[in-house]
Amino acid sequence: VAAALKAGFTMVDTAFDYHNQDGVGKAIKESQLARESIFLETRVPGCGLDAAVKIGSCYGDTKKVLEQNLQLLDTPYVDLVIIHFPPLGSMVMRTCKPVCGEIRDQWKALEEFYAVGKAKAIGVSNYCASCFSCLDGHAKVFPMVNQVQFHIGMGPDPAGFKSEADKRGVVLQGYSVLGNKPSRQGPDPEILSGNLTSSIAQAHGKSTVQVALKWLAMHGVPAVTKSSSPAHLASDLDLWSWNLTEDEVAKADALKLSGSPSFACNFAGAQESELQPERPQTSAQVRPIIF
Repeated sequence: VAAALKAGFTMVDTAFDYHNQDGVGKAIKESQLARESIFLETRVPGCGLDAAVKIGSCYGDTKKVLEQNLQLLDTPYVDLVIIHFPPLGSMVMRTCKPVCGEIRDQWKALEEFYAVGKAKAIGVSNYCASCFSCLDGHAKVFPMVNQVQFHIGMGPDPAGFKSEADKRGVVLQGYSVLGNKPSRQGPDPEILSGNLTSSIAQAHGKSTVQVALKWLAMHGVPAVTKSSSPAHLASDLDLWSWNLTEDEVAKADALKLSGSPSFACNFAGAQESELQPERPQTSAQVRPIIF
C-alpha cells in the first residue's frame, strides 16, 4: 500500500476478511497524504461466510463489523464499503431468491452506516440479478457499486452483468482483471503472454498487463489491481496517454477465455446450475486501484 501511494495511486481497496486493515490504515497514516485525497474502499463479509457475520444475526453482526472496519483502518469514515458476497445460501442454491431476507437485513445495516456519514458510498460484490431483485421495493438507497470478476476474454458484457448494472445505474467494478487460474495460482497466461495481448502490447510499446487494464478502462470499468513492484505500479498508471484502436477493441471483445463475473449465484441467459465459475483470488473513477 505504501509503495502504491508513493507511485501515485489514490485509491486503496481492502476487506475485513483480508485481515490486513490495521496495516492498510498505518500505511495511509504514514504516507502523510491528506485523508480526503485517498479513496478508501473496504468490505464486510456476506452473511454466513465469516464467523463475524452469522446467519440469523446478519443485521446486528454487520453493524458491528462496519464499526470494526473504521477502528482497524483508524479512520472516521470510508469512501466506499461493499458487501463481499451474497449470503452463503446463494452459493449452494445458485440464486439469491431464498436468502432475500438476509440480503435485506445486511443491506439495512449499510444504509444506516451511510446515513450517518460513515461511508460516502455503499455497494455490493458478486451480486447478480436475483440478488438485486431482493432489494427492489425495499432498499432506501440502492447499491452504487457491484464488484465482480471482469477481464479481457470475458467479453464486454459478461453474462449480462454490465448491461444489468447500466440499467440500474450501478457502477460495475472489476476484480481478477488479469484472469484467475486457481490451478496455476495466478493470472491467466493467455492474458499475460497470449498472441492477441502480446501483439497489441507490441504495437503500442506497452505491456500485456497495460493492455488488459486499458481494455477495461475503455469499457468504463474501474479495475482493482495489485503489485508489490514499484515499476509495475507505475506502469499500471500509464493508461491515459494512449488508446486501443477500434480493431484492437473488437478483437479483444471477441477473445474467449475462462472466467465468470460471480461464483455466487445465477447468470443471465443460463440455467442457474449450468455455470460453475472459478473462485476468485482473495487478494470510482476509472483508474486502477490496489489493496
